Amino acid sequence: MPDIEKSELKEKILRPKNNLRDARISLGYSTTYMANLIGLRNRRQYEQKEHGNVPFHDYEMLIISQKFLKPINYLFIEDLNVPDDLM
Repeated sequence: MPDIEKSELKEKILRPKNNLRDARISLGYSTTYMANLIGLRNRRQYEQKEHGNVPFHDYEMLIISQKFLKPINYLFIEDLNVPDDLM
């Protein structure tokens, strides 16, 4: 992988987690419930993560993946369109 600044990487890779959002809604979970599930103070913090403005921590992804019974890749990775220059 070429040398790249963290801010540039975040700009190119942080994207909304559409699969996560769709799965959450289909299970009837609110953003407040999700925030509590992963130990956040409020729903706004969770919404920032789901919208792709703030990254999820690895342990948060694991908790959510286990709760939803879905692979981490499906919920958090497959929505990403990683540019070829980052591969």
